Amino acid sequence: MKNNRDLDLYSHCGFAHEYQCGYSITVGEFPKPIEHPNFAEAEAHNTRGIAYSQKGEQNKAIEAFSKAIDLKPDYANAHYNLGLAYLKKGEVDEAWSASYRAIQCKRNYAEAYNNRGIAYQLKGETIYAIQDYTMAIGLNQKLTEAYTNRGGLYLDRLDIQHALDDFHIAIKLDSDAGLAYGHAGVAYLHYQHWKKTKADWTVAAILRVDIRPLFYTRYGSIAAFTQKTGIQLPADVVDMLCPDKPIPEFEEGARLKLALKAYDREELSTGLSARLAGMSREAFIYAMGKHGLSPFGETSEDLREDAESARKARNL
Repeated sequence: MKNNRDLDLYSHCGFAHEYQCGYSITVGEFPKPIEHPNFAEAEAHNTRGIAYSQKGEQNKAIEAFSKAIDLKPDYANAHYNLGLAYLKKGEVDEAWSASYRAIQCKRNYAEAYNNRGIAYQLKGETIYAIQDYTMAIGLNQKLTEAYTNRGGLYLDRLDIQHALDDFHIAIKLDSDAGLAYGHAGVAYLHYQHWKKTKADWTVAAILRVDIRPLFYTRYGSIAAFTQKTGIQLPADVVDMLCPDKPIPEFEEGARLKLALKAYDREELSTGLSARLAGMSREAFIYAMGKHGLSPFGETSEDLREDAESARKARNL
């Protein structure tokens, strides 16, 4: 039985295409023939498999991807998509094999290395998982998921600084990297940076990521975390981990007020406050001025960025 953290590992993985579609895929649609008949038919089965998988029909997706591979054995994308479908079914060995074959077909396939890393991780072979995530990053330094996945393993091994380095890169690459925010909040617990933990978990909540599985899957309970680390969590952090507490919903006006309050209490930077408010940094700097706030206490680099953001906001 897969737990929530297992699902988190590959919930962000996308399907691979040989071409870009300008329409949504539905079961039964076939792309126009390209290159040669064998490839066109294989691509059609691959596309059909994607549609089935997106509908949650993994068995039919696996059948379609397999047909594509039968027609074109070196079809790297079909192998990759087959591995992803097996991951969604929880069939880890089959997912590993499909990802391995995708790599054999296309040696520089960063996403396939990431997926094989996920399979290794689910099999408990963490050293090989880290190697594959590192290979994926080497091939594609903008692959957000690989940084998040590798950072999660570093966090499991209590290599906190390397974990945070990876999470911060993931967030810089993708401001919607909710899992990276959630994991980073867990990592900051080990440094007892409560403000940073709460800030990252708040942003994760806005991005609809439940941070509780990220904590409880690792430590089991708050008491077990304290026993393992010797760190006593403050009440407001514990409150965010309450198992029966729903993920908060934030209305636009409430989000701005919360962001301004969090910034005023020096809990969030202007960048994270803007993320919480659901607006650009420039717009948030402008809103700060209207509410009598200034970027006090930030680094000189932050101040320069804020000044530039305020200048842009005035010119809007």
